[in-house]
Amino acid sequence: MFILFTIIPASGQELKVESLKINSVSSGEMAPFVHDSVIYFVSNRKSTIFINVFNQDNEHLYRLYKAPLLPGGRIGRVTPFEGLAGSLLTTGPVTISPDGEFMLATLNKSSSLREARSRSGYNQLGLFRLERQASGWENPVPLPLNIEGYSVGQPSLSPDGRQLYFVSNKSGGYGETDIYRSVLSENGWSTPENLGGVINTPGRELFPFFHPSGKLYFSSDGHGGYGGLDIFYSIYENGTWSEPIALESPINSPYDDFSCFIFNDETVGFFASNRDGIDNIYRFEYELVFCERALEVVDDNFCFTLFEDSGLDSDTIPLAFKWTISDGTEAMGAEVDHCFPGPGRYEIYLNVIDSITGEEQYSVANYVLDLELTKQVWFEIPETIKVNEPLNVIAQLNGYGEVGHVEYFWDFGDDQRLRGESVQHVFTRSGTYRIRCEAYWGDNKVCSYRTIVVE
Repeated sequence: MFILFTIIPASGQELKVESLKINSVSSGEMAPFVHDSVIYFVSNRKSTIFINVFNQDNEHLYRLYKAPLLPGGRIGRVTPFEGLAGSLLTTGPVTISPDGEFMLATLNKSSSLREARSRSGYNQLGLFRLERQASGWENPVPLPLNIEGYSVGQPSLSPDGRQLYFVSNKSGGYGETDIYRSVLSENGWSTPENLGGVINTPGRELFPFFHPSGKLYFSSDGHGGYGGLDIFYSIYENGTWSEPIALESPINSPYDDFSCFIFNDETVGFFASNRDGIDNIYRFEYELVFCERALEVVDDNFCFTLFEDSGLDSDTIPLAFKWTISDGTEAMGAEVDHCFPGPGRYEIYLNVIDSITGEEQYSVANYVLDLELTKQVWFEIPETIKVNEPLNVIAQLNGYGEVGHVEYFWDFGDDQRLRGESVQHVFTRSGTYRIRCEAYWGDNKVCSYRTIVVE
């Protein structure tokens, strides 16, 4: 099965979504994760033609599979993941450490279906660690984060491998399932911390994915959105999580859309959805088309020279000029230099005072000055940078007031393009490059550029 959707969303960049050829009309596929050009995913397809393993509802159990990622977005042959081939019960979503030395997997706590059925809550899941050895993956070992009587699963490690995000239905949370975080130290994994009411709702929060940009992507049916489960992201800043933002259509839909993996540049990724009647994995890609007539970034300067031109000769009479500005500044003289703190409306008063007594004599002028930011995508970069030196850039939409959610797309002039408000790029060759950034909101867009020399 191969289904292709292509639309021009309101954000202005073309977004393509396609169903992967690894999907099956008779089984569900979900929870994609990519490491070292291999995609891992969970499926309840029949493992072999000889062995069928069913759950208590006579359904195929979920297993972990893998397939190589090939050029052009193609995917190679699917095979069962060898590290968990001996597991007789459900295998759920996984995450792999950045160095590839260990994997955290979601598994049934019971070792056999008979044992599971003999216990209450036989479908309880837990997190297990597998170490990579020269001979392959060693047997899974349960993490101390597992909670008796509740399920824990769907792990995601931060890029440094020291933060672990996961889902649990433990009591004391905000809803049916919540997202938690644990931090790795010399003493092991810390006590799990609920991410709080900005992220978690009375509904279901599932499938966290912590992105190198600092965004936490997750699935939820409690934050509104397009319907069913939708994919959102939030950023942890200044000790709090930002209000979750839903990914645009056609990634999100009126159906259940969940369990995403997004590559570093945020222009390509995978997610699961039941929009075709069964859980399938889809690939999305922004096909970036940049404006040709970008305007060079202007550094707004709010410094001015204020001067009196009434013709009054203060050198021959004991009078002086006093400037009073609504930003709280006072200054003396017929001509003064002043820098306003930023855009806004300022009232300026010029009065004549007796330079001996200091008493105000009369008003010379009283006027209003409106200062505005230049309408542009503003970002700051150094004039020069070294080859292979990381360049961190943050975009800011200036001059348009409050416009709601803005999407930013970058073109670095070396065939590398990124998506996001804050991005990092490395130039691998010397030269002079024009860095363009486009901002999209609603039906509007603006494009700005700066030039950098790479030595």
